[in-house]
Amino acid sequence: MTCSAQLFQWTQLSSFPGTARDDASAFTIANTIFVGTGRELGFGLTADWYAFDMVGQEWTAIAPLPASGRQYCSTFSDGTYGYVFGGVDANGPMSELWRYDPELDAWEAMSSLPASGRYATVAFDNGMVCTGLLNGGIPTNECWQYDVPGNAWTPRASVPGEARHRASGSGSRVEIIGGADAEGNALSDGYTYDALVDEWSPITSLPAARIGADAVYDAGLDMTYVVGGASSSTEFHADAWVSTGTEWAAIASFSGGPRRGGVIAFGTGDSPSLRQVYYGTGVDATQRHADWWVYTNVVESIPERTATRVASYPYPSIGVVRIDLPFSSSATSFTVYDIAGSIHASGTLPTNGMLDLASLATGGYIIRITRDQHIFYCRSSIMRP
Repeated sequence: MTCSAQLFQWTQLSSFPGTARDDASAFTIANTIFVGTGRELGFGLTADWYAFDMVGQEWTAIAPLPASGRQYCSTFSDGTYGYVFGGVDANGPMSELWRYDPELDAWEAMSSLPASGRYATVAFDNGMVCTGLLNGGIPTNECWQYDVPGNAWTPRASVPGEARHRASGSGSRVEIIGGADAEGNALSDGYTYDALVDEWSPITSLPAARIGADAVYDAGLDMTYVVGGASSSTEFHADAWVSTGTEWAAIASFSGGPRRGGVIAFGTGDSPSLRQVYYGTGVDATQRHADWWVYTNVVESIPERTATRVASYPYPSIGVVRIDLPFSSSATSFTVYDIAGSIHASGTLPTNGMLDLASLATGGYIIRITRDQHIFYCRSSIMRP
């Protein structure tokens, strides 16, 4: 099999350890994704939180939010702390801001927004919180920005277009995508923010209108991913798209099925060559979910540095894979990943190009070949007789 330029696939991981829920919230610090709050079965509101290690692929319970259970919070991170804003509890919309310290495993109340409480907002890693629903279910296009050093809030330019809620936000890039208007109609338009002039500009609309979809930004490749969402109160979708700024392209639909109100995060684990979108929880027409998945694109993060082609065969293999190189394999290293991004083998490629993978379980793998400044990726599949 000739080396591939791309790998697109959803792989199911260990489930979220909390109760199945929708409209939870999540933020990322280094190689850890933090997930908590949301609405569980029986319409219970939650305050528990969990940490997912992208390197070890494991979940751990962390300190719960020391406040009321809530849903429709929004989150951001400054790289050291995670912040959870607003949401709605049994008493209505909130303006609270909580900060989580992963070193201390502790939460601290910060300055509340000096405005009406709100939920179903969108937050960004620069501290901006935009759109959402006010008391009485009234949508707003207001934007506020939290200053971390000053522990204070500043109003910013409102988002153009319809006042909206349950829009998608892309994390480290300030983009508002889709959502719902005052009547609950799904929207597809989007806007990006220029902090230098405090202005919003339109971006290419989504291919279809979506409520409660989830978006995340890969700064390394300048790509925004959007997954799932609903087009009405009864129509849920598993579509996934990626944008490079000028157009949206469909990628593999979410394998967990249609839903809205999930949580999403981006990470590279312990290898910058892995571009991984994590997605899970949420609700469909019949149930809430606690599943957890990763979408892995291993190779598009490395630009092609040579036109030379490299092949691996047989495909599938029962254990021994031959790497056909057009140059001597001396000082050529290899790394074998599964499609969730975990490393299973590494070392120096034998001079005959024969790679013994007999110890690996049945499944699909990616072999990374490195020699000098040249990097190649080949797909392989192990199938036991």
